Amino acid sequence: MKKINIGVRDFALPLPRTGSIEVNSGYGSLPTNGQELHVALQKKRQSEFYNYRCEVKVSHTFERGGFKFIVSGQIDGILDGTVTIVEEIKSSFDIQDLLQKLKENADHPYAMQLKTYMYLLMLTERVKPLGRFVLVSARTGEEIELPIHFDQTSYETWLDKRLDELVAEAELREADAARRKMIARNVTFPFATPRQSQLELIDHVEAGLINNEPMLIQAPTGLGKTIGVMFPVIKEAFARGQTVVYVTPKNSQHSVAEDAIKRLQKKQPKLRSLTITAKARLCPKAEQICNPHYCEYAKDYYQKVYENDLVNKAAKHKHLSAQTFRDLGENYKVCPFELSVDCIERADVVIGDYNYVFSPRSLLGRLTNQTAAKKDRPNLIIDEAHNLPSRATDYYSGSLSTYALQLLKNDLTTQNHNFVSEALTLINKGIEIIYSCKPNGTRQAKLEVIPDSFKDHNERLKDFVMRYLGAKIDIEQKDPILKLCGDWADFTAALDFEGDNFFATYSENSLGASIKITCCDASEKLKAAHDAFSNVVAFSATLKPFEYYAKLSGFKSAKTKTMEFQTPFPKLNRKLVVIPQVSTKYSDRDKNYQKIAQAIMKITEVRRGNYFVFFPSFGFLDEVAKLCTFDKFVLIKQSPEMRPTEVNRYIEQLKAQQEPTLIFAVQGGVFSEGVDYPGDSVIGAIIVGPALPNYNLERELLRGYYEKYYGSGFEYAYTYPAMAKVIQSAGRVIRSENDRGLIVLMDRRFVETSYVDTMPDDWFDTSVNELVSSSILSDIQQFWKESEQQIEPAHESIA
Repeated sequence: MKKINIGVRDFALPLPRTGSIEVNSGYGSLPTNGQELHVALQKKRQSEFYNYRCEVKVSHTFERGGFKFIVSGQIDGILDGTVTIVEEIKSSFDIQDLLQKLKENADHPYAMQLKTYMYLLMLTERVKPLGRFVLVSARTGEEIELPIHFDQTSYETWLDKRLDELVAEAELREADAARRKMIARNVTFPFATPRQSQLELIDHVEAGLINNEPMLIQAPTGLGKTIGVMFPVIKEAFARGQTVVYVTPKNSQHSVAEDAIKRLQKKQPKLRSLTITAKARLCPKAEQICNPHYCEYAKDYYQKVYENDLVNKAAKHKHLSAQTFRDLGENYKVCPFELSVDCIERADVVIGDYNYVFSPRSLLGRLTNQTAAKKDRPNLIIDEAHNLPSRATDYYSGSLSTYALQLLKNDLTTQNHNFVSEALTLINKGIEIIYSCKPNGTRQAKLEVIPDSFKDHNERLKDFVMRYLGAKIDIEQKDPILKLCGDWADFTAALDFEGDNFFATYSENSLGASIKITCCDASEKLKAAHDAFSNVVAFSATLKPFEYYAKLSGFKSAKTKTMEFQTPFPKLNRKLVVIPQVSTKYSDRDKNYQKIAQAIMKITEVRRGNYFVFFPSFGFLDEVAKLCTFDKFVLIKQSPEMRPTEVNRYIEQLKAQQEPTLIFAVQGGVFSEGVDYPGDSVIGAIIVGPALPNYNLERELLRGYYEKYYGSGFEYAYTYPAMAKVIQSAGRVIRSENDRGLIVLMDRRFVETSYVDTMPDDWFDTSVNELVSSSILSDIQQFWKESEQQIEPAHESIA
């Protein structure tokens, strides 16, 4: 018989399902502050009762339909005596609401959990216990005891039905696993003539998977690395009957992975993929308020999904996309985002954003079974992995500013309801709390935050927003009250993170004061996420130095395998030039603006076409733009306020190639990463200096941390993050065999060792000085002349 481990929380579900999406539904993840309240209450009970046992492990194996279901969990508390009492501790901000729900619904998920613990204890210790809830208020600490009635006959009737349901679910999982194994045996690479470098990439990934080696792979744009990584990773996971999770930094970058899957599905139509789309994009309401009184899609969600068999209905689709869930959500009036999460269990490949695996509020428990053996877990692919260290630290950081709160006050002036006055009072109190943190005699400093005032205010805001939501006010998009409460709650959550890798700073300027919790190293949390998978493969065009990315991305195993692949395209198609005669250091900028402007005008005049000029900042961009005059080019300047529709219009303008165009843009911005410019839509990129992060207190504290723990403070805090943006910007030019283009790096730092260490191996043979020219314009003219020669026909491939 096959053994299946299942926790009490997943086992003890009502039949049929009932309930809505709301705080006290009993479904979904547990409250983040619940564990602290549990521990505190357990200690209190132990001090009150000498015969009180905490966290008592119980387990029992039920056999049904050829399976052994091992149901296990930990009882919060047992009070031994003449009569044994099983206690289940539940915390809630609104304890009265939870109390009412438990009284009204004997089959509430929490009630089923308590009854299951009582039944398991009866089987293991041969006692007939009583049961009660101990409800504790997260707001006031108030405690309420609620005894429950346990009828063994009724419970065993439910148990019989639940075991039958688990058998059906297990058989479905086994059928999915068998289907994946069949795909693994039959799947072939979706391109008839893969490039040699693509085949080498596949071979290296396959070898790493055989040896269970975590992998960091640097491969240039145009090699076909997405399918080159995805193909062997899928094949290995499917051969074990397991799934693949593919994550990207942004929702907008899902399309490359989706295109690769569609190519595989042409020959393997039974392969099923699912893309998790951000809740904000899927939510059909003006605001994302998961409350049945406000949202009809949350009301009776679990009942509607169960009665209409929506998970299995959705699984009939080959690709479960945002539109799939929007349609099902509208047809059955269920939350499309929550339905997409419930459908993860039926997908073979899940595509989503980093946060679903790596953030504090991740979906890790839905994407992988961390209690299973390594061989029974999915594989993880991390795309554009150079973004992971910074994205992860952002997840665990938080900030508040008086300026942002003042803007919310301004927004409230357009509101017309009875809560405006109280909201303004709460905002003023928040501003007062921030200013109270100001260190004596300074406008910027590291500080030790005393969390009590922030947490107390958070409780006031929670109480306020509950009354606000219950008042049946029409809530529109970007509601200032919801934003106020959400931002304050996020910052309060960040206060709970501890360790040397966290620090707090206070700063004040003409706009007001701000306080920030900064996570400078999330590598341990990333490692914990990696460990939840069988194999992890991370790739990007920018992962050097490997040691830097490995350490900060959580790849701490000695077995971690690093690989770099060179461009598959002829070097004659690309001209790389370094101009060290220019300095873009802050202290040198005023006397170099004119040099930079002259160089840009002369270089682009050699051959007219579409060019990008990437700057370290918008301020730098504006200063150089003032000194440039272009008679035969259209000049477009990126602005901080540029909307996505405007960005897309300019990209289409480049592709149309109707007139020579220069786009002045910033490194690390919307034009420099994750965008393809095929053919002659872009023939050159001029990169003006490395975009080092701003020098400030926070960055210097980061440098101190990196120096202490990694011995490379300046490089980790400044150089390497800046060079990732440089190399990504350079990667916009050559995307296929037929592309020919110019890449110019302006700054003397580009010949310094710490900057050169980040550059791809194929940029030069032995020394970066090979890219320094004594006759820049004539060399560029010669390149364009030679590049007119016939280029070999392109292989069919994708990035």
